[in-house]
Amino acid sequence: MTTEHDNSNSRHELCRLLELDEATALVAELLHRELGPDTVGFALWDEDLEEYGDTVSWGASKAEMGALLSALVEDLEPEKEGIAPIDEDLLSAAIEKAVSVQLPGCAVLVLTGDFDADSEKIQKVLDLHPVRETLKNSWLYTELIRENRRLRSSYDELEDKTTDLEEQTRRMINDMTMRDSLRTKQVERERLVYWISHLVKSSVRIQEVLETAVEKIGTSLSLSRCHILRAGDNDSVDLYDYNDGQNPNINDLLLHGDGREFTRAALSLKSAQYFENYSVEGVQDQENNPLFDPGFMQKLGTKSGLVQPLIMREKVLGVLFLEDFSEMREWSIDDMALIGSLADNLAVAIENADLHREVEKQAVTDGLTGVSNRRSFNEALEREFERAKRYSQDLSLIVVDLDFLKKINDTYGHMAGDEAIKNIGRVLAQSSRSTDITARYGGEEFCVLLPNTDIDMAEQLGERLRRLIAETHVDGPGNLSASLGVAAYPLHADTADSLFLKADEALYRAKQDGRNCIRVASLEKKDVDGGQSSGDSKQSLVQEKS
Repeated sequence: MTTEHDNSNSRHELCRLLELDEATALVAELLHRELGPDTVGFALWDEDLEEYGDTVSWGASKAEMGALLSALVEDLEPEKEGIAPIDEDLLSAAIEKAVSVQLPGCAVLVLTGDFDADSEKIQKVLDLHPVRETLKNSWLYTELIRENRRLRSSYDELEDKTTDLEEQTRRMINDMTMRDSLRTKQVERERLVYWISHLVKSSVRIQEVLETAVEKIGTSLSLSRCHILRAGDNDSVDLYDYNDGQNPNINDLLLHGDGREFTRAALSLKSAQYFENYSVEGVQDQENNPLFDPGFMQKLGTKSGLVQPLIMREKVLGVLFLEDFSEMREWSIDDMALIGSLADNLAVAIENADLHREVEKQAVTDGLTGVSNRRSFNEALEREFERAKRYSQDLSLIVVDLDFLKKINDTYGHMAGDEAIKNIGRVLAQSSRSTDITARYGGEEFCVLLPNTDIDMAEQLGERLRRLIAETHVDGPGNLSASLGVAAYPLHADTADSLFLKADEALYRAKQDGRNCIRVASLEKKDVDGGQSSGDSKQSLVQEKS
């Protein structure tokens, strides 16, 4: 029998409990102890939703109680109070007796099993113990915990979404920054190509173009060093360089010793070659390729680089050599497209310069002999005469005329005559000093202008040329011969025209004296009594010669 002390302990224990599972278990044990049901079910009231929500089963027939509660809560009337029997249609065969008790605003209790308790006894037990308060408080407490968990879950979800949004924002900003950077980089590249293209089109001074271009490419691409190597005549190489100032100059290294072999190999490339860690990517037969010389690559100190040939009409005109010391640069498709475009423009610049030089050369060069032509000689004569006059220097002129050209043409044909003229031009060009100016003046007549040379030296040089010509053999005519006339400033003339006339007059006398000889212009003075002047005498001699 339950004592007052037991009831006091039960009330105290019920008031202490907050966890719903513990509270319902203690209430079920209390009802089992006081009334005898073997199974107790709880359907708890949710004030916010205004419906019965949580259901809890305790006892021997928990499964059947759970099914019973699920069916029961759909038909329960919340406002009904007191103790009511359960609809027998809802009872299973395993449940011998069932009684439902409504605690308004709190819960519905369902008691099943073989127990003997009437409504009055049940109500007395419920009044004696704080069952309603215990169930309500524990359910509220549990609901608060659930709500807290839901809020925590919502907060965590919101925090995750915020983190995702922050990450998306960062990626978006990064993408926008990268796009802006790429757009800026692309604009800079397009500007570089345009700038180089404009430079190429606006100037034929190839040295100026390449010097400016190599520095512009080096700074725009943030290179450590940049070189343009241009193939010249007779295996020569013209070198143009950019250096960021933090690395040693390698110009001499590229032009001598093993660097010379590297340069020759680079100038023979038909496609771009990559350098990484002192090795070359994609090079066949590396052991025999000067480009793959680790020792030389270490001398260069290049961490990564690129050799891009400058090709025009399948001819290698030079190479663009790019070097980076700070990082292992990866040459992307865009990089290669840019560098290829720059290489094409530079190749056009070199070809244009070569064509311009060839045109200029043709404008001042005789097509048959390769020496200067008459126009070029006249300009040189005026220029050198003014220089000699300004600095009080000697200036001598030798006029050379091939003997018997008409006879050669008539006897052996004009091709033999042309061959004779070409041989005269070759002898004069090869035998003259580097400061002398050799020209074909017209037909079979040549001129050799001797700056800073007096008449005695000029006569000696003229005699040497005559002997060399006499030793020259042409198929058909045999050995050639020539007549030479020499004059000097200021000894014989005071103008450029008179210097030429004096030399031509001496040439006429050499012809008159039997050809194959050299004559020096005479020193003639104007007659005191008004006789014929030297100028008149020269003019009559020239007319007689012609």
